[in-house]
Amino acid sequence: MVLRDLICDAAVAGLALPHSPYWYGVSVGGLLATGAHGSSLWGKGSAVHEYVVGMRIVTPAPVSQGFAVVREPGADHPDLDAAKVSLGVLGVVSQVTLQLQPIFKRSVTFLARDDSDLAAQVALWGDLHEFGDMTWLSRLGKVIYREDNRVDVSSPSDGLNGYLGFRSFPTLGLIIARVAEEHVEESNDMARCLAAGENLLRSSCPWDPRNRSLFFYNTGFNVELSKAPALVADMQRLRDLNPRALCSLDAKMGVLIRYVGASSAYLGKTEDSVNFDFTYYRSYTQGRPWLCASMASSRKYGAVPQWGKNRNFAFDGAIAKYAKSDEFLKVKERYDPDRVFSSEWSDHVLGIDGSPNIVQKGCAIEGLCICSHDSHCAPEQGYYCRPGKVYAEARVCSFRPTSRRDHNDEI
Repeated sequence: MVLRDLICDAAVAGLALPHSPYWYGVSVGGLLATGAHGSSLWGKGSAVHEYVVGMRIVTPAPVSQGFAVVREPGADHPDLDAAKVSLGVLGVVSQVTLQLQPIFKRSVTFLARDDSDLAAQVALWGDLHEFGDMTWLSRLGKVIYREDNRVDVSSPSDGLNGYLGFRSFPTLGLIIARVAEEHVEESNDMARCLAAGENLLRSSCPWDPRNRSLFFYNTGFNVELSKAPALVADMQRLRDLNPRALCSLDAKMGVLIRYVGASSAYLGKTEDSVNFDFTYYRSYTQGRPWLCASMASSRKYGAVPQWGKNRNFAFDGAIAKYAKSDEFLKVKERYDPDRVFSSEWSDHVLGIDGSPNIVQKGCAIEGLCICSHDSHCAPEQGYYCRPGKVYAEARVCSFRPTSRRDHNDEI
């Protein structure tokens, strides 16, 4: 079942799932496995798994048990804290029981302000509005604050949140936009980067792989609420050093900032957190650098990667930041001792065997490693492994200008 169907079926019964990720085309099993969330610190917070009160999971078993065992951890069973954010390594989730609420509407107001006090506001906004979030347009020095609160279902108006990034567009327009974007990236002409702006595929989603249209990375990480202001201040300092360095983030609708409450799930957030969501250019050509990408300083603040939105280097050592990861691995061993639902990749991510890093030529450009040598970047294209400008302990692929037109794009 996909999230859209769950929301619609619940509404028919006069009920609502209070929180969800911003796109309803994901499966319920998938969004739970990766800890998907909306934005809130109120009540149980915005993670969908916090509203799970029961699950049915089919796990492997020996032939004497018919090759499978059906397990049904309920609300009071400790295994539920492993199962509700499982990365898919425990078994097949066949049923989920969610605690729904009486249906309600939401009142939404968008406020555009300058970002001079963003570092202070990021610590406060989540407590002011039940579903509040922010979109930071760093190059423009603007923040779009979303005042989003629950109202009674009888309130007038029936608006629809038609988020621009998830709409279908004419396919030809998407292809033309991609051509313009590639020109901007390849020419380093960042001064123009903000100006560039089904039915037999006459229309499609921006990420549809059947068309050579928009192609991008979407990366997310979470920082404890108390540390978020300092991280934002560091990002602003980077922006001030080179105002054009982060502009491709603005071209992809900015940095989305959301709130996630602390969770009892073994692989959930250990404290109230702020989620930073970046969408940025990706080349179709392997090994070609992308401009304006920037997450290295997040390590300074103990950030943890969003399970469903990241690349190899971000997962290296991440499992150690989850205080109850050992408890999760014990449940995993009981549910799937023969590792039927495990893979080399999941073993790397969970710290069982090996590392998610793949160290080779150009690995840092592709997000496969953190650079320690120039060859991990793209020296032939002017990118070298250097300390970060704001967080000197970081190692990033930094562009070294060869003319006054070129610029540096590191964090």
